[in-house]
Amino acid sequence: MYGSAKRALTAAGLALATLAAAQTGAVAEAPKDVAIGTRLAARTDPAVRLILLAYEAKVVVPSPGTTKAFKALAAKAEAHAKAGRIPADRRSRLKWVLRTASANVGRYLAPAGPDRVLPGFGGGVCTGWWITPDGYMVTGSHCVATPKATLRAEMAATVLPKVNEADVAAFLKSIRTRVQPDDELVGLATRLFTAFNARTVRLKGVKRSFSVLSVPPGGKQKITYTPISLVAKGSDYPGEDFALLRLKGARNLPTLSLGQDVDVRVGDVLYINGFPGLVTGNPNFDDRSKLYPSLTEGAFNARRTTVAGVPMIQAQTPSYKGNSGGPVLNAEGKVIGTVIAKYVDDSVGGLAENTSLILPVSVIRKRLAAARVKPVRSETTRLYDSALNDFFADRHRAALPKFRKVRELYPAHPYVAAYLADSRKAVAAGKSKP
Repeated sequence: MYGSAKRALTAAGLALATLAAAQTGAVAEAPKDVAIGTRLAARTDPAVRLILLAYEAKVVVPSPGTTKAFKALAAKAEAHAKAGRIPADRRSRLKWVLRTASANVGRYLAPAGPDRVLPGFGGGVCTGWWITPDGYMVTGSHCVATPKATLRAEMAATVLPKVNEADVAAFLKSIRTRVQPDDELVGLATRLFTAFNARTVRLKGVKRSFSVLSVPPGGKQKITYTPISLVAKGSDYPGEDFALLRLKGARNLPTLSLGQDVDVRVGDVLYINGFPGLVTGNPNFDDRSKLYPSLTEGAFNARRTTVAGVPMIQAQTPSYKGNSGGPVLNAEGKVIGTVIAKYVDDSVGGLAENTSLILPVSVIRKRLAAARVKPVRSETTRLYDSALNDFFADRHRAALPKFRKVRELYPAHPYVAAYLADSRKAVAAGKSKP
């Protein structure tokens, strides 16, 4: 998706010779004109998926009622008016009452009458990737749960504006025969009821679900949402920000292969594959194109350790909200970690430019072992990688039967149909090499 090809070329001499494993397991020479990023994207895209975390709940907003303290404010306002501290007209006295009540809502308003109950929805998207052909997927811990306070605030933000508006309208109607509202009075009433509703709103019957979004093969525009379940969860950053999902009944899924911590070191180019929110949340892109992952690249900067004692990799590889949980790859296509967070620079009060924090693969391996899940390179991926080697070397006639076998093993493969079509065209045009 982004990055510099020049920086990648420093590793090209070593990487290109090892990336093209043939179907028999032998290493074939890779074409020198295929960029590492191009090859890595082609190989890893099928196993990288967009995950949807969805919440449903009932948003309960109590009706506001006045307390004894609020009723006493009218007498205080009248006393202030007689003493000349505030204007004596009714509207000015009412403004003083509303202004005073807004400064301490809990003292002057209390839940009363029937609750207003409205449907609430929340959640977000992250990146996940298949680690076994039978449906185990790795992502981040913070991708599978939203803190209660955050979820309450998100749902309230979508529901409360209409409730606030209704409360203000009812209040203005109740005083209209005695006081003619002006803009300031309307603003004070809005501030009062907005503060009360935000303070008292609560959630009830919260339900959480997960789905994997897919691009169906064959050019169909409809997006599929497949339910997936949570198997294991670590603790959010700065803890071991790892989560494991499972798609039951899955077979022959494309997978990624795990590397080791020693496979990368400071100065190496790292690659992130996933779904940045600046794309998935952009209304100017069609839904289908949003489900194709993006590849970024950048340098391994340093190894760090969090206050929770968790090792981390700091990298100058761009990532964004939505990339969380996505795989981080070395030049050979091995997963060496997952994207966890952006680096926060407290000195400037914001996010550092193009700096990502990565949970190392050693932690992922430990967590998988604890869940008794063994990483497996699927037959689908083995054949697909071999076919890609032939495709990029213009051996299209040799690639065709391998791509066909991939389609047989995994009919829902989102990319193989396009490679089959391109290979057929190349063979028909006489452009296939022996």
